[in-house]
Amino acid sequence: MGKAALFMEDPMWAASIPELRGDARKRVLPVHSDCTPIDVESAASHLMPGGTLGSGMAGYEVRQGQIDMLKAIARSFNSASHLMVEAGTGVGKSLAYLIPSALWSYVNDTPVVISTATRNLQSQLVNFDIPRAAKVVEAFAPGERRLRAAVLKGRTNYLCLHSLEELNHDGYYRLDSTERAEMDELVDWLKSTEDGDLDSSPFQVLKPKLCCGGEDCLGRRCPFRSKCFVVKARQRAHEADIIVVNHALAITDAVNLSADILPAYGRIVFDEAHNLEDVATDVFSSELSKRTLDLLLSRIMRPGRGKRGEKGIVGKVERAIRCGTFGNGGVCERIRETIAKIRIARSQTIDAGDALFDMLGDLFTPAKEVQVLRYRCLDGERQYSRSGTFTRYTEAEWSEESLAKGMERFENAMGRLSKNVAELADTIGDIKEPGGEPAHADLAGQILEIPEEIKSYLSEAFFVMEGNNDEYVFWAERTKGKTSSVSLTAAPLSVADKIHKHFLGPKDSVVMCSATLRVSRKFDYVGRRLGFALVEPSRVDALVAASPFDYFRQTLALAAPFLPDPSEAGTERYSAALAPLLCRLFGASRGRGLVLFTSYEMMNRVADLSRPLFSIAGLRLLVQGEALSREGMVAELKASGGEGVVLFGSQSFWEGVDVPGPSLSCVVIARIPFPQMGEPIVEARCERMERSGEKPFWGYFMPEALIKFRQGFGRLVRTRSDVGVVVVADPRIATRNYGAHFRKSISASVHSTHDEDELISRAEEFFSHEFGAVD
Repeated sequence: MGKAALFMEDPMWAASIPELRGDARKRVLPVHSDCTPIDVESAASHLMPGGTLGSGMAGYEVRQGQIDMLKAIARSFNSASHLMVEAGTGVGKSLAYLIPSALWSYVNDTPVVISTATRNLQSQLVNFDIPRAAKVVEAFAPGERRLRAAVLKGRTNYLCLHSLEELNHDGYYRLDSTERAEMDELVDWLKSTEDGDLDSSPFQVLKPKLCCGGEDCLGRRCPFRSKCFVVKARQRAHEADIIVVNHALAITDAVNLSADILPAYGRIVFDEAHNLEDVATDVFSSELSKRTLDLLLSRIMRPGRGKRGEKGIVGKVERAIRCGTFGNGGVCERIRETIAKIRIARSQTIDAGDALFDMLGDLFTPAKEVQVLRYRCLDGERQYSRSGTFTRYTEAEWSEESLAKGMERFENAMGRLSKNVAELADTIGDIKEPGGEPAHADLAGQILEIPEEIKSYLSEAFFVMEGNNDEYVFWAERTKGKTSSVSLTAAPLSVADKIHKHFLGPKDSVVMCSATLRVSRKFDYVGRRLGFALVEPSRVDALVAASPFDYFRQTLALAAPFLPDPSEAGTERYSAALAPLLCRLFGASRGRGLVLFTSYEMMNRVADLSRPLFSIAGLRLLVQGEALSREGMVAELKASGGEGVVLFGSQSFWEGVDVPGPSLSCVVIARIPFPQMGEPIVEARCERMERSGEKPFWGYFMPEALIKFRQGFGRLVRTRSDVGVVVVADPRIATRNYGAHFRKSISASVHSTHDEDELISRAEEFFSHEFGAVD
């Protein structure tokens, strides 16, 4: 019998998990006029030589940009104003915002929220930077309480003890071999984990079965509530001085105030703020799809495993009946009758939904190759666009009338389902205690949430289907999976007003920082897109915290104008020219390389052409989307010291990849990262600019490409001692007039080379000088 099986037989298997301390202390958010300002100069002194963080550290160097940033944030907190900061690589921006945040939260007993875009940064903050910032508080108030910090994630990131117990009841031998192996590891992990964060666990197969979405949470009725990791995480957040979250959670909490995810706060720092617009666009988008319908219906009922029966609200109620929770009178029969009606209504909803999505699928019938189709309703007529030009689309096998009837059938089925679920809630809510109080108010309240969700879902469905709001872009997309389906999406063209409404307006101070917030040395572009242009100018400030790195000495930047223009030559020809260049270049660098692509198609094509060449040269190629995750690829590069290893990455590799030292010594930007015109939101934003007389290329494509280009360039130099070569393989940086904007956007001279031999010769000379003779 495996270790997990023995563990599962122990009824006290959760005994080692500490109990909650009781209800979180309720804190009141003070108005700004009642807050105590922090001493700006005193806060900055902690970063000076001999200061709290500088003393005792050999070779400690003052970074002026870090001090300037810290002071600016402290002044922003004191004056209840907003701030944009571009902090170059190496500034140490985390401490620059954590020190004033820690002091402000400690002095005023009010939380400061730190929001990030990536988990890597969250881990860095928690494991390294926040403990250092805590020393500042200890020096400020020696002998008093320590700085309280908490990381809060979405509930599905945490182990659910009730889900684990259900897995237990399914039986160890019902698991497959991979699940059993992970279950054996889970025992030791559960004994050691303090927060139940599944992101820090080694489990991949079991992870979806170990967490719990809101639809399955038993709330106060859960037998493990006193040990619940989600409840404990939220309690820690409500008691903390510093709360670390991601952008999506911060926005969701601000929009849904009743969710009570975060405590009331007046100051928030958005790190990696260049990602905020994309995250906000996702959060504020609406979707009508089989996936979202399935998620909603799963809250009501879905198949379970083993003898625990169905999951969802119906499963909970049926288990309660079997346990005698509702007694043995006629009420149980009424509940069973209502559940039977719910099953029928749910089945009818599925049928109506399938019919509706099948009808929408006919949009793509005449053109099998089309994956995305924009649409809008103009003067009562639905129009469609495949290439930016809207026309009346007559090729679909349905009419507007039949579509309306399909939507009406779907609405009626959802209405019956909502009515039956509400009836179930009323029946359970009417059950009284002997003293006349409701016996199951919590369960009834939880069930009543579903009709509200159905109402909200239908409202969004009609909004997406109608497609007649000029502030949104609407599109239909053929979804991939085991069965083909169609989803409809509505995304806002701008989130500036929403960020202003939920953050810049109500919050005392919002700080947005990133290594790339400026375009052409100005904050105007990002300021407009993130809502700063809607704030009174007197409440907004901006700062450039210069990088301490000497890029002109540490970096050799080379352009390759001899390669074919990828915008004209096509993927095949450009890839055929790029692959042999990469082989020679990484032969000169002995691997230690990263190639950044803008599309998976080109990346995979270049990878196919490069593999035989790399193999002959003794180079190991790791490609995104193959055997290893992004984190695994980066870990492999670090573990090998980069020797003979080259990474090919797209999209997510342009930022967040942090490999200091010689393990990463050569970065290739395969193509200037202009936004993809085929994306509906890109097209719609450009069309909107054209209608207002702006030129999309200069007003949207260039700014977006410049920000991402600078992110990619920043992957190379991560410390003062790092050196290396950046090759911009896209010839347009040297041959087009707009290339000058890209060359000027980075802190290094970009040298053009006449041919491949010259480029390789200059790279070899650099590597030979920095790393010794090339073998």
